[in-house]
Parts: sequence; structure tokens; C-alpha cells
Amino acid sequence: MIQLIMSRNGSPVHVPLRFPSSPGNITAAFRQLSQATQTGKTEIVEIKSVIANLPSYLSGLDPDSRTQLAQLNQLSSIIAQMDSRERIIYAGALDGNSINDLNDMIRVAEQVSDYILIPNVNSDVTLGRYVAVASQIQGDPRFPEAAWPYLDFAKIGAEYYAGHGGAYTYAGYVLRKQDDELVREKKSKMQLDLSSSQAQASVCLPATKEELERVKRTLGIDCFAEAAITKVSFSVPYMNEHIPTTGICVEDANELAWAIEGMQCEDGELLKYLSVLSVEQPGTMQEALHCAMNLDDYERITEDTYEYGRTVLRRIGADDELIDTIDGYMDFEKLGEDTMAEEGVRRTEFGLICRCSSPFAEEIQAMEMGGLS
Repeated sequence: MIQLIMSRNGSPVHVPLRFPSSPGNITAAFRQLSQATQTGKTEIVEIKSVIANLPSYLSGLDPDSRTQLAQLNQLSSIIAQMDSRERIIYAGALDGNSINDLNDMIRVAEQVSDYILIPNVNSDVTLGRYVAVASQIQGDPRFPEAAWPYLDFAKIGAEYYAGHGGAYTYAGYVLRKQDDELVREKKSKMQLDLSSSQAQASVCLPATKEELERVKRTLGIDCFAEAAITKVSFSVPYMNEHIPTTGICVEDANELAWAIEGMQCEDGELLKYLSVLSVEQPGTMQEALHCAMNLDDYERITEDTYEYGRTVLRRIGADDELIDTIDGYMDFEKLGEDTMAEEGVRRTEFGLICRCSSPFAEEIQAMEMGGLS
């Protein structure tokens, strides 16, 4: 999890030491250094870690300090128990806190479950959009969707960041849960009621690995297959109507909940997913999860048939002057409608959608596209 490359007194001999490590391995590494030179201060040539930004925080580490090596061993042991998502969160939590020494690094690592990662939010612009989406879902009138073309998302995000702290990572925005009321209220996308032979419990998804382990301990089970799911409920509108609970398992449900949370951070992605669900009509939750994982294979069409017809002409080289000239002499709506049918565009209650890899069945198109005119 953490590796030190050490040398002593300018010696060309470099000795690696990987943490967490046993006392015997630490002794052996320092014996190698002593064989190169008996005197001088031990220096760190390089620090490697699965936490990308951790080496910069360890730059002042003194490898000759037994206390610091013991602390480093403790920190490495905690990191070793983290899953990949928790490691991303830990990296962000480090950048979002005042870190002065190894004690601070250990404290933050022990509290990683107190932080949340908002996927795909890694700039003031994307954070501003997230705040607007989250506010709209909760009925906050400040950021109606109709006003989004005129909103300064970068300014909204910058003001939110200044007021709530946290840190941007390549995977998203990390902040302490208690610092964001929107995150706390909006986090639960799905709730599962579980029952085992020993107890009953509920779990709100998405959940971290640690949170799921706590539910297992409450139920007295080693894996969720030993428990029955007695109830499934969604907090996101329309999901209960379009996501089946047939063949559900906790792990798939949690992965789907994380995916839905990510969709809420991208303008139009949740509506696209609902459109996909209404057309694909998955029979199981695993199929609904497959749709979520392959959402890039679909395109949401925001134009009506009239504007789509004009777009078709632009594709074949017509400029706006020509299009405006023939306006009134050409049925743009009919052109748009026919082209949509050919390209596999389907109408849903959430908007128009098409599949990129392979168009939806043409005979179904003809039946459903009739309502577009």
C-alpha cells in the first residue's frame, strides 16, 4: 500500500521497504542499509502509494524514527482494508483537510466513512450543475431547469465550494457528509428491507463497503445471499415504475444506486436513463443495471420533428440561409418524422431517445412515431 525506497549517506544502494510490514522485514531493510554504510542519516529516495497524493504528504517522513515508522505501518494497514472507492475518497479527504503529520493522516483514514464521493463532479462548473440538479429534485425553486441556459454554473459551484469545503478528485467531489445537507437528503436512491433468521434490517443505497458490512453484522450473516429482501423502494421519481425488482441482489442494487447518483450529476442523464428504461423495458434489475452501465450507447434527442428536419438538411450541406429560404415550401416536420423513424428514434414520456449501436426495431418505430406529427 505504501513503499519507501531508502538510501543512506549518499550510498548508491537503494533499499525498498513495503508497508504494512512486519518488524522482521523492517529490521532486514535497515540491515541492508547498514551493510552499504554504517554511518549517516537514512534518506527517502522515493515514496510510492496506491493513494496518488499521499507521497506529497509523507515528504517530511523521518525513516530513522521508530515512532513514525510505527505510525506509517498503522496507516498502511488501514489503507489496505479500503476498497478502490474508499481510496479515492481518502485522497480527496486528505486534500480537503489540514494535514500536519501522520496523526492527521491516520485520523482522516479512520474517518473515511464520514466522507462521500459525488461522481463526475470535478470542477466548479460540474459542481454548480450538481447543486442545480439536486435543488430541483428537492423542490428548491432557486434553479428551475428552464433557467439553466442562463445560469453561471461555475459561479454557483465556486460559491458552494467556498461554503462547504471538500476537494475535487479525478473521480469526483469529496466532502464530509455532515457539510452538505443536499448530499445527506439526496443520497438514498433506494432502500432495501432485509430479513435473516436472526434479525431484520434496512439499508439505504448507495452504501459504502463499510456500511454494507455493518448491515451484515446486524443480520448475523456472512453474505447477503443468506438474507431475504422483503421490500424495495426508490426515492427517485419514476424509478419504481420502470425498474423491476425481479432477481434482485444487494450488490447489484447498490451498483445501480451509485450509477443513478452519477446520472443526477449530469444534465439530462437521468431523463435519458428513464427514456431508455421505458423503451428497453428490462425484465430484471440486472437488465436495468446493464442499461445504466451502457448509457453512452444511447442519445437523447432534444429537438422536435420540425427542428430535426432542419438538422437533417444541415447534415447534407444546406446552410441556414437556404433553409430559411425554403421554409414554408417544405414540410420540415415530415422530413424530421421520417428520418427519426429511419434512425430508430423513439418517443417516451421522458423525451426522444435512440440507440447508437443498433436502431430500435423499424416495425415498432412505424407504430410509435405516428404520434410525433
